[in-house]
Formats: sequence, structure tokens, C-alpha cells
Amino acid sequence: MKYLLILLTTAVFISALELIMVRHNHRLLFTELQTLQQERDTLNEQWGQWQLEQSTLSQPYLIEAAARTRLNMFPPTEINTIIIHR
Repeated sequence: MKYLLILLTTAVFISALELIMVRHNHRLLFTELQTLQQERDTLNEQWGQWQLEQSTLSQPYLIEAAARTRLNMFPPTEINTIIIHR
């Protein structure tokens, strides 16, 4: 009877330690999950801003203005155009 009591007490103690470890791991994983979700939300917001910026910067008039001012480009004239016939 004494050995059974010691065995059961040891089993309960080990079970309690396992429960503590499982709950601690659960808390760590939950904290990591919240951090990753916050990072996801930040990245989604940044992605939306970049999409808006891309759609704004890809407007034809902005591209033409940048080509004229930064690259000194201009549309070809009739003098600069060569037509090749086959």
C-alpha cells in the first residue's frame, strides 16, 4: 500500500509538471502568433500603400513627363521616322 501511494504521488507530481510545461509552451506560442499576426497586418498595410503608389506612378502622363524632364526624350517627328517597306 505504501509503494502504491508513493507511485501515485509521483505520477500526480509528474503530471502536474507536464501540465505546467504544456501551458507555458502554449503561452509562448500564443505570444509568437500575436507577434506574427501584427507583422502580417503591417506588411498587408505596406503592400496596399505600394500598390496605390504603383498605380499612381504608372499613369501615362507621369511617365511621359519623367521621360521628357529626366531623360530628355521626345516623341519622334516625321523627320526622325523611317518607314521600311518589304
